[in-house]
Amino acid sequence: MSPKLALTMGDPAGIGPEILAKALTFDWLETHAVILIAVPSIMEQAFEKFGQIHISQVKRYDPHEHWENGLRLYALPEPEEPFPIGQVSAAAGCLALKSIDVAIDLCLKGAANAMVTTPVSKEAIELNGLHFDGHTGHIAKRCGVENEMMMMSHDNLNVGYVTTHLPLSKVPSHLNCALVLDRLRLSWNFIQALGIQPAKIALCGLNPHAGEGGHLGREEIEILIPALNAAQSEGIHCEGPFPSDTLFVERYRKNYGVLLALYHDQGGIPFKILAFDHGVNHTLGLPIVRTSVDHGTAWDIAWQGVASEVSLIAAMQMAQKFTTECGMAGKMKNAPY
Repeated sequence: MSPKLALTMGDPAGIGPEILAKALTFDWLETHAVILIAVPSIMEQAFEKFGQIHISQVKRYDPHEHWENGLRLYALPEPEEPFPIGQVSAAAGCLALKSIDVAIDLCLKGAANAMVTTPVSKEAIELNGLHFDGHTGHIAKRCGVENEMMMMSHDNLNVGYVTTHLPLSKVPSHLNCALVLDRLRLSWNFIQALGIQPAKIALCGLNPHAGEGGHLGREEIEILIPALNAAQSEGIHCEGPFPSDTLFVERYRKNYGVLLALYHDQGGIPFKILAFDHGVNHTLGLPIVRTSVDHGTAWDIAWQGVASEVSLIAAMQMAQKFTTECGMAGKMKNAPY
């Protein structure tokens, strides 16, 4: 039986509906099971403009139905007010958050085996008077998890993040030995669970030249090296800290299964240069499987027919791979969730 994937609509003013319509082809759905969590009228427009399927061909999701392959629509309420395409709005943000929360609930109840998310706007969601620090943090809170970690993957390139959506000025004060050690453990579990090769982690330095022996900063000496030593004493294969401006060069990165960055752009910029459109964002440390596209809402091209569905298809394939190799609930020993 195919794993059931819960797909979120994302912000409907962005490219989420378009890439969903393009990715959900007849060929894919013949061998895969998908629950699409979306507003019917919005997806009707998207399917008509960009896809193969008509909304009338899609059955509504029924929790009591036994089904193995194909598409089911979990219908969200129609928006209470119109929202502008390609712009931030509270109405669109509200729908995006509802879609995420339904997907989380389906996974926690076992009705879905994994959730795959499309892009949202933090700003749009927060216009509803809510604090939203991104998919990763929100899903973790809903799952009762405190030590989750974001990772980006494509082929043999896996980039983990010690911190994510923090202002750069706050990163040094947020780093500590326990946090870095936790991220090394999650990265090692990921390597072990999926047989990633080479089975070794490279940790980035924070400062230029990885601190250059303390001359350009003390964080490497006082935080990163102690965390590496503690991880190595637990049998985790890890090295560093390395200057991040050279670590991502192929001759160096090919020696490691995971490259662990300390802050968002330290890992995100080189990853997207190397794998934009093909990368997958996924979350380690959760009791559920969650993957995502590696890009944003792309307001400038929303609903124009030019958005690429490649990253979404990769995220769907990775979600299926994780559930198949690590257990349908993503909870096997050493699973990366």
